[in-house]
Amino acid sequence: MFASRLSPSGLTAAAPTILEFPAEATRPVRSLRHMTTQLLQEAAQTIPNQQLLINVVSKRVRQLGLGHRPMVETTPRMSLTDIALKEIIAGKLTYESLQETADGAAA
Repeated sequence: MFASRLSPSGLTAAAPTILEFPAEATRPVRSLRHMTTQLLQEAAQTIPNQQLLINVVSKRVRQLGLGHRPMVETTPRMSLTDIALKEIIAGKLTYESLQETADGAAA
């Protein structure tokens, strides 16, 4: 009795509906991985040292994950990594190098 209320008899007897989709995309589809690679190449021009770039991005991703606000305009589909890379490209995010003193401690 309860099941009959959930599925009306008129819908169960109907033929299955076939959804048709266009065979070709109407606009080019950019993959998210391609976007991240392009952003990474652009950010590498600002911070050429790859290890340093990775450290800056990972620290910023951690901050964004904790709720810090992005300093650039974002879209809903952007990952935290993409946001951090865009911040570097826009010059909103940079790093400061710590110089070591003669006794080996960071200044």
